[in-house]
Amino acid sequence: MLAGATICLPGLAAVGLTGSSGLDAGRMIAALGDWQASTTIMVPQMLQALVTAGQDGVSLPRSLRYIAVGGAPVSSSLLEQARELGLPAHEGYGLSECASVVAVNRPGESRTGSVGKPLPHVRIDFADDGEILVYGTCWHGYLGDRVLPQTGDYIATGDLGYLDADGFLFLSGRKKNIFITSFGRNVAPEWVEVNLVSQAGIAQAAIFGEARPFNSAVIVPQPGASPAAIEAALDKVNRQLPDYAQVRAWIPAIEPFTFGNGMSTANGRLRRTEIFGEYASRIDALYQP
Repeated sequence: MLAGATICLPGLAAVGLTGSSGLDAGRMIAALGDWQASTTIMVPQMLQALVTAGQDGVSLPRSLRYIAVGGAPVSSSLLEQARELGLPAHEGYGLSECASVVAVNRPGESRTGSVGKPLPHVRIDFADDGEILVYGTCWHGYLGDRVLPQTGDYIATGDLGYLDADGFLFLSGRKKNIFITSFGRNVAPEWVEVNLVSQAGIAQAAIFGEARPFNSAVIVPQPGASPAAIEAALDKVNRQLPDYAQVRAWIPAIEPFTFGNGMSTANGRLRRTEIFGEYASRIDALYQP
Protein backbone atom coordinates (compact mmCIF):
# COMPACT_ATOMS: atom_id res chain seq x y z
CA MET A 1 0.00 0.00 0.00
CA LEU A 2 2.85 2.39 0.84
CA ALA A 3 4.35 1.67 -2.58
CA GLY A 4 1.12 2.64 -4.30
CA ALA A 5 0.13 -0.90 -5.24
CA THR A 6 -3.41 -2.25 -5.15
CA ILE A 7 -4.08 -5.22 -2.91
CA CYS A 8 -6.84 -7.55 -4.11
CA LEU A 9 -8.39 -9.94 -1.60
CA PRO A 10 -11.19 -11.87 -3.34
CA GLY A 11 -13.01 -14.54 -1.36
CA LEU A 12 -11.55 -18.03 -1.21
CA ALA A 13 -14.21 -19.45 -3.50
CA ALA A 14 -13.36 -16.84 -6.14
CA VAL A 15 -9.78 -18.11 -6.36
CA GLY A 16 -10.74 -21.79 -6.38
CA LEU A 17 -10.15 -22.65 -2.74
CA THR A 18 -12.73 -24.68 -0.83
CA GLY A 19 -12.48 -25.73 2.79
CA SER A 20 -8.90 -25.96 3.97
CA SER A 21 -7.34 -27.99 1.17
CA GLY A 22 -9.64 -28.08 -1.87
CA LEU A 23 -8.31 -26.35 -4.98
CA ASP A 24 -9.86 -25.76 -8.40
CA ALA A 25 -6.84 -24.92 -10.55
CA GLY A 26 -8.94 -23.66 -13.44
CA ARG A 27 -10.75 -21.16 -11.23
CA MET A 28 -7.47 -20.04 -9.66
CA ILE A 29 -5.92 -19.39 -13.07
CA ALA A 30 -9.03 -17.52 -14.22
CA ALA A 31 -8.98 -15.35 -11.09
CA LEU A 32 -5.32 -14.44 -11.60
CA GLY A 33 -6.17 -13.39 -15.14
CA ASP A 34 -9.34 -11.51 -14.20
CA TRP A 35 -7.54 -9.51 -11.52
CA GLN A 36 -4.44 -9.05 -13.72
CA ALA A 37 -2.33 -9.97 -10.71
CA SER A 38 1.30 -8.91 -10.89
CA THR A 39 2.24 -10.50 -7.54
CA THR A 40 0.71 -13.39 -5.63
CA ILE A 41 1.45 -15.50 -2.57
CA MET A 42 0.97 -19.27 -2.74
CA VAL A 43 1.52 -22.48 -0.84
CA PRO A 44 3.41 -25.22 -2.74
CA GLN A 45 0.24 -27.11 -3.72
CA MET A 46 -1.06 -24.04 -5.55
CA LEU A 47 2.18 -23.63 -7.47
CA GLN A 48 2.13 -27.35 -8.32
CA ALA A 49 -1.38 -26.92 -9.73
CA LEU A 50 -0.21 -23.97 -11.88
CA VAL A 51 2.78 -25.93 -13.16
CA THR A 52 0.69 -29.03 -13.94
CA ALA A 53 -1.84 -26.91 -15.83
CA GLY A 54 0.92 -25.20 -17.82
CA GLN A 55 2.53 -28.52 -18.69
CA ASP A 56 -0.88 -29.73 -19.90
CA GLY A 57 -1.10 -26.81 -22.32
CA VAL A 58 -3.32 -24.46 -20.31
CA SER A 59 -2.62 -20.79 -20.99
CA LEU A 60 -1.15 -19.21 -17.86
CA PRO A 61 -1.48 -15.57 -16.76
CA ARG A 62 1.29 -13.40 -18.21
CA SER A 63 0.73 -10.46 -15.86
CA LEU A 64 2.61 -12.18 -13.02
CA ARG A 65 6.00 -10.63 -12.21
CA TYR A 66 6.54 -12.30 -8.85
CA ILE A 67 5.18 -15.40 -7.07
CA ALA A 68 6.13 -15.91 -3.42
CA VAL A 69 5.84 -19.53 -2.29
CA GLY A 70 5.91 -20.63 1.35
CA GLY A 71 4.02 -22.34 4.15
CA ALA A 72 5.81 -25.66 3.57
CA PRO A 73 9.08 -26.81 1.96
CA VAL A 74 9.26 -26.28 -1.80
CA SER A 75 11.28 -28.67 -3.94
CA SER A 76 13.89 -27.12 -6.22
CA SER A 77 12.55 -29.13 -9.16
CA LEU A 78 9.09 -27.55 -8.77
CA LEU A 79 10.62 -24.07 -8.78
CA GLU A 80 12.66 -24.94 -11.87
CA GLN A 81 9.60 -26.31 -13.68
CA ALA A 82 7.68 -23.13 -12.82
CA ARG A 83 10.42 -20.89 -14.22
CA GLU A 84 10.61 -22.97 -17.39
CA LEU A 85 6.94 -22.10 -17.90
CA GLY A 86 7.60 -18.41 -17.32
CA LEU A 87 6.25 -18.40 -13.77
CA PRO A 88 8.53 -16.18 -11.61
CA ALA A 89 8.32 -18.32 -8.45
CA HIS A 90 10.55 -17.63 -5.43
CA GLU A 91 10.63 -19.47 -2.10
CA GLY A 92 10.30 -17.57 1.16
CA TYR A 93 9.98 -18.22 4.88
CA GLY A 94 7.93 -16.67 7.64
CA LEU A 95 5.83 -17.14 10.75
CA SER A 96 2.54 -15.64 11.88
CA GLU A 97 4.31 -14.54 15.07
CA CYS A 98 6.68 -12.41 12.95
CA ALA A 99 3.95 -10.71 10.90
CA SER A 100 4.65 -13.42 8.36
CA VAL A 101 7.64 -12.83 6.10
CA VAL A 102 11.11 -13.26 7.60
CA ALA A 103 13.20 -14.04 4.52
CA VAL A 104 12.49 -14.40 0.81
CA ASN A 105 14.27 -14.88 -2.51
CA ARG A 106 13.94 -12.02 -4.96
CA PRO A 107 14.64 -11.51 -8.68
CA GLY A 108 18.36 -11.04 -9.09
CA GLU A 109 19.01 -12.13 -5.52
CA SER A 110 18.00 -15.76 -5.30
CA ARG A 111 19.74 -18.97 -4.30
CA THR A 112 18.40 -22.44 -5.01
CA GLY A 113 17.70 -24.42 -1.86
CA SER A 114 17.53 -21.33 0.35
CA VAL A 115 14.52 -19.31 1.51
CA GLY A 116 16.29 -16.09 0.62
CA LYS A 117 17.84 -13.28 2.60
CA PRO A 118 16.21 -11.92 5.76
CA LEU A 119 14.22 -8.72 5.25
CA PRO A 120 16.04 -5.49 6.24
CA HIS A 121 14.19 -5.04 9.55
CA VAL A 122 14.92 -8.63 10.65
CA ARG A 123 18.01 -10.00 12.38
CA ILE A 124 18.65 -13.75 12.45
CA ASP A 125 20.57 -15.55 15.16
CA PHE A 126 20.83 -19.19 16.23
CA ALA A 127 20.56 -21.11 19.48
CA ASP A 128 23.28 -23.59 20.41
CA ASP A 129 21.31 -26.42 18.79
CA GLY A 130 20.82 -24.54 15.51
CA GLU A 131 17.29 -23.26 16.17
CA ILE A 132 16.54 -20.08 14.25
CA LEU A 133 15.92 -17.01 16.43
CA VAL A 134 14.25 -13.99 14.83
CA TYR A 135 14.79 -10.48 16.19
CA GLY A 136 12.93 -7.36 15.08
CA THR A 137 9.34 -8.57 14.67
CA CYS A 138 8.10 -9.83 18.01
CA TRP A 139 4.39 -10.44 18.42
CA HIS A 140 2.38 -9.42 21.48
CA GLY A 141 0.40 -12.62 21.87
CA TYR A 142 -3.11 -13.60 20.83
CA LEU A 143 -6.03 -11.19 20.91
CA GLY A 144 -7.54 -11.20 24.39
CA ASP A 145 -4.54 -12.82 26.09
CA ARG A 146 -3.11 -10.82 28.98
CA VAL A 147 0.12 -12.76 29.29
CA LEU A 148 2.87 -12.52 26.70
CA PRO A 149 3.61 -15.95 25.16
CA GLN A 150 7.34 -15.57 25.78
CA THR A 151 9.87 -13.18 27.22
CA GLY A 152 12.81 -11.60 25.46
CA ASP A 153 13.12 -9.65 22.22
CA TYR A 154 13.18 -12.59 19.84
CA ILE A 155 11.00 -15.37 18.47
CA ALA A 156 12.25 -18.95 18.90
CA THR A 157 10.95 -20.42 15.65
CA GLY A 158 11.31 -24.15 16.29
CA ASP A 159 13.03 -24.40 12.90
CA LEU A 160 16.65 -25.42 12.37
CA GLY A 161 18.84 -23.73 9.81
CA TYR A 162 21.91 -21.69 8.95
CA LEU A 163 23.05 -18.61 7.04
CA ASP A 164 25.59 -19.08 4.26
CA ALA A 165 28.53 -16.74 3.68
CA ASP A 166 26.39 -14.48 1.48
CA GLY A 167 23.56 -14.13 3.99
CA PHE A 168 21.04 -16.57 2.46
CA LEU A 169 18.98 -18.51 4.98
CA PHE A 170 18.72 -22.28 4.63
CA LEU A 171 16.28 -24.47 6.57
CA SER A 172 17.31 -27.89 7.85
CA GLY A 173 14.03 -29.03 9.39
CA ARG A 174 11.77 -28.73 12.40
CA LYS A 175 13.49 -29.07 15.77
CA LYS A 176 10.70 -31.30 17.11
CA ASN A 177 10.95 -33.65 14.11
CA ILE A 178 14.63 -34.53 14.55
CA PHE A 179 15.10 -38.24 15.21
CA ILE A 180 18.15 -40.12 16.45
CA THR A 181 19.24 -43.37 14.82
CA SER A 182 20.46 -46.36 16.82
CA PHE A 183 23.98 -45.23 15.91
CA GLY A 184 23.39 -41.90 17.65
CA ARG A 185 23.17 -39.73 14.54
CA ASN A 186 20.66 -36.88 14.37
CA VAL A 187 18.55 -36.72 11.20
CA ALA A 188 16.22 -33.90 10.13
CA PRO A 189 13.66 -35.73 7.99
CA GLU A 190 12.60 -32.63 6.01
CA TRP A 191 16.13 -32.32 4.63
CA VAL A 192 15.96 -35.84 3.16
CA GLU A 193 12.33 -35.52 2.06
CA VAL A 194 12.88 -32.33 0.04
CA ASN A 195 15.67 -34.12 -1.84
CA LEU A 196 13.40 -37.08 -2.53
CA VAL A 197 10.41 -35.12 -3.84
CA SER A 198 12.71 -33.21 -6.18
CA GLN A 199 13.15 -36.45 -8.13
CA ALA A 200 10.92 -37.59 -10.96
CA GLY A 201 8.60 -40.35 -9.79
CA ILE A 202 8.23 -39.26 -6.14
CA ALA A 203 5.27 -37.06 -5.24
CA GLN A 204 5.55 -37.22 -1.43
CA ALA A 205 7.83 -38.92 1.09
CA ALA A 206 7.87 -39.38 4.87
CA ILE A 207 11.15 -40.51 6.47
CA PHE A 208 11.46 -42.52 9.69
CA GLY A 209 14.43 -43.91 11.60
CA GLU A 210 14.10 -43.20 15.32
CA ALA A 211 16.26 -45.76 17.21
CA ARG A 212 16.70 -47.73 13.98
CA PRO A 213 19.95 -48.82 12.28
CA PHE A 214 18.93 -47.16 9.00
CA ASN A 215 16.24 -44.86 7.62
CA SER A 216 13.10 -45.95 5.82
CA ALA A 217 10.47 -44.07 3.85
CA VAL A 218 6.80 -44.17 3.04
CA ILE A 219 6.60 -42.89 -0.52
CA VAL A 220 3.69 -41.60 -2.59
CA PRO A 221 4.72 -42.29 -6.20
CA GLN A 222 3.79 -39.91 -8.96
CA PRO A 223 1.14 -41.33 -11.32
CA GLY A 224 2.64 -44.01 -13.53
CA ALA A 225 5.94 -44.23 -11.65
CA SER A 226 7.18 -47.83 -11.38
CA PRO A 227 8.96 -49.35 -8.38
CA ALA A 228 12.12 -49.36 -10.50
CA ALA A 229 11.77 -45.61 -11.03
CA ILE A 230 11.45 -45.08 -7.28
CA GLU A 231 14.53 -47.22 -6.65
CA ALA A 232 16.47 -45.17 -9.20
CA ALA A 233 15.38 -41.93 -7.56
CA LEU A 234 16.40 -43.22 -4.12
CA ASP A 235 19.77 -44.30 -5.43
CA LYS A 236 20.38 -40.87 -6.95
CA VAL A 237 19.45 -39.04 -3.73
CA ASN A 238 21.44 -41.44 -1.53
CA ARG A 239 24.60 -40.68 -3.51
CA GLN A 240 24.19 -37.03 -2.48
CA LEU A 241 23.61 -37.71 1.23
CA PRO A 242 25.90 -38.80 4.07
CA ASP A 243 25.43 -42.45 5.00
CA TYR A 244 23.44 -41.74 8.18
CA ALA A 245 20.82 -39.78 6.22
CA GLN A 246 20.36 -42.24 3.36
CA VAL A 247 17.13 -44.19 2.86
CA ARG A 248 17.76 -47.93 2.75
CA ALA A 249 14.19 -49.27 2.50
CA TRP A 250 10.77 -47.99 1.50
CA ILE A 251 7.13 -48.89 1.12
CA PRO A 252 4.51 -47.37 -1.17
CA ALA A 253 1.77 -45.33 0.46
CA ILE A 254 -1.82 -46.47 0.13
CA GLU A 255 -2.90 -42.95 -0.84
CA PRO A 256 -1.43 -39.42 -0.93
CA PHE A 257 -0.85 -37.55 2.31
CA THR A 258 -3.68 -35.01 2.43
CA PHE A 259 -5.51 -32.86 4.92
CA GLY A 260 -8.65 -34.84 4.14
CA ASN A 261 -7.21 -38.14 5.37
CA GLY A 262 -5.38 -36.53 8.30
CA MET A 263 -1.90 -37.20 6.94
CA SER A 264 -0.95 -33.55 6.37
CA THR A 265 -1.88 -30.09 7.55
CA ALA A 266 -3.88 -27.68 5.42
CA ASN A 267 -0.69 -26.10 4.04
CA GLY A 268 0.98 -29.41 3.25
CA ARG A 269 3.16 -30.19 6.27
CA LEU A 270 3.27 -33.90 7.01
CA ARG A 271 1.55 -35.23 10.14
CA ARG A 272 4.27 -37.70 11.02
CA THR A 273 2.58 -39.32 14.00
CA GLU A 274 -0.52 -40.08 11.93
CA ILE A 275 1.51 -41.40 8.99
CA PHE A 276 3.57 -43.63 11.24
CA GLY A 277 0.43 -44.90 12.97
CA GLU A 278 -1.08 -45.88 9.63
CA TYR A 279 2.03 -47.68 8.38
CA ALA A 280 3.70 -48.84 11.63
CA SER A 281 3.44 -52.57 11.00
CA ARG A 282 4.76 -52.29 7.45
CA ILE A 283 7.60 -50.02 8.58
CA ASP A 284 8.50 -52.46 11.35
CA ALA A 285 8.62 -55.27 8.81
CA LEU A 286 11.38 -53.44 6.93
CA TYR A 287 13.66 -53.94 9.92
CA GLN A 288 13.05 -57.64 10.46
CA PRO A 289 15.97 -60.02 9.75
